Amino acid sequence: MNEPYKLLVDIGNTFVKWGRYKANLDVPAHASCLESGHALLEEIPTLAAQLRKHPAPAQIVISNVAGTRVRASMLRLLEIWPDAPPPYWVSPKDEQCGVKNGYRNPAQLGSDRWAALIGARALHGARPVLVVCCGTATTIDLLTAQGQFAGGCIMPGVGTMLRSLHEKTAALPDADGVYTEYPVQTVDAIVSGCQHAQAGAVERIYDLYRRDHPDLLCLVSGGAAKALTPHLAIVFRYHDNLVLEGLHCISQALAREAQAGLAGMQKA
Repeated sequence: MNEPYKLLVDIGNTFVKWGRYKANLDVPAHASCLESGHALLEEIPTLAAQLRKHPAPAQIVISNVAGTRVRASMLRLLEIWPDAPPPYWVSPKDEQCGVKNGYRNPAQLGSDRWAALIGARALHGARPVLVVCCGTATTIDLLTAQGQFAGGCIMPGVGTMLRSLHEKTAALPDADGVYTEYPVQTVDAIVSGCQHAQAGAVERIYDLYRRDHPDLLCLVSGGAAKALTPHLAIVFRYHDNLVLEGLHCISQALAREAQAGLAGMQKA
């Protein structure tokens, strides 16, 4: 008999990351993942061959920052299950899963950043966390010990920096270089400079926020995180996919709300 599961999907600007998780409310994300994977956005239709091997999920929770075209592509993919529940599309709220949204307009916060903050809160509880997510863009967000998203920064990711230098200059090559402390060729100088920019921004913001939050933890995640972490001069922790961690928390909260609603209807 197939075990009930939920499908969690993180649609970024370049990749879609997904995971099948046990539907058990008492199992944390790291212990409940049955299967996971990723693909380029244009490869979303090809996921059908892998996902249709399984029955319809009991729950579908999606974060999408790639726009309506990719949303439509994902909806077409989900048609492989005629009996699937409608997906829940994450949108930032004033407060959810113990995290309070400090954005001036809470709805303008990216759903991926919101999910990552919720994931950080679930993992580290009442401790201030600098949430660093590295992808097409690098986001650096402060979550206080009280669960308040206090603000954050967005900068181009390292890949975006590299492409921009090549596209906006006549002489800088689009070639693979490596990080080195003393670059002596242009391709290495470009890669090293971009990595210094990424690490320097994280370290600077960490030092800035640690003045008011001495116990600040730096938590790094995202597809480009492993390229950044060797160059950080601060203590940090790495998480493979903080957005999926947050989506798992959101899915559990939604399931509990549904159970409570059903129990209330039965009592009535």
